[in-house]
Amino acid sequence: MKERKFSKNQLTEIRAKLMQDGTEFKCYGRLFKVSKTEFPSMDPIYAIGRDEGLFGPRMNVNKFGPTCVTVYTFDMLGNRTSGKFRYDLIEFENKEA
Repeated sequence: MKERKFSKNQLTEIRAKLMQDGTEFKCYGRLFKVSKTEFPSMDPIYAIGRDEGLFGPRMNVNKFGPTCVTVYTFDMLGNRTSGKFRYDLIEFENKEA
């Protein structure tokens, strides 16, 4: 797989697009969707998951970093699992075409 290089402006655009509710993108050969939950007294909470219904697999976003999105989830035994979505591997679904 060929690695893509991005300028700081392009990385900022990708990060901003990922922070929008309902954004769909492909990474690791699968389609993912971003969901954003807002409460009046808190910062927004982001989650990324495969769109497989209400209880589909989702991971919470820990942070939107300079080169990747760091995500985490907990299994049934309470063990934390972390992962990353690198910006250079993300391909957005084009809905306008």
